[in-house]
Amino acid sequence: VGSDNWLGTEWKGTSAEKQVLQYTLDLAEQWASENQRPIFLGEFGAYGKAPLDSRVTWTSFIAREAEARNFSWSYWEFCSGFGVYDPVARQWKEDLVQALIPIR
Repeated sequence: VGSDNWLGTEWKGTSAEKQVLQYTLDLAEQWASENQRPIFLGEFGAYGKAPLDSRVTWTSFIAREAEARNFSWSYWEFCSGFGVYDPVARQWKEDLVQALIPIR
């Protein structure tokens, strides 16, 4: 029950998957414009039990889409189930760091 139904779901970044998220972000952008309010996309992330490549693809997509709409954002957390840092290995999860803050 609960998350068991979608746990392990892979996000491939297909056009259909992207369109659903873009539509939702567009609604928020429209509301912000109509109400002259900024949007802060707080605490988004992809759970560590999902495949890493899926997490990276989704995370990068969400961050870039938020930035394209001038939304500020914050990733869910530092070093637990969604984290970008591995406290046991004492190192960053570089793929996720690059998804959030790409070096251009």
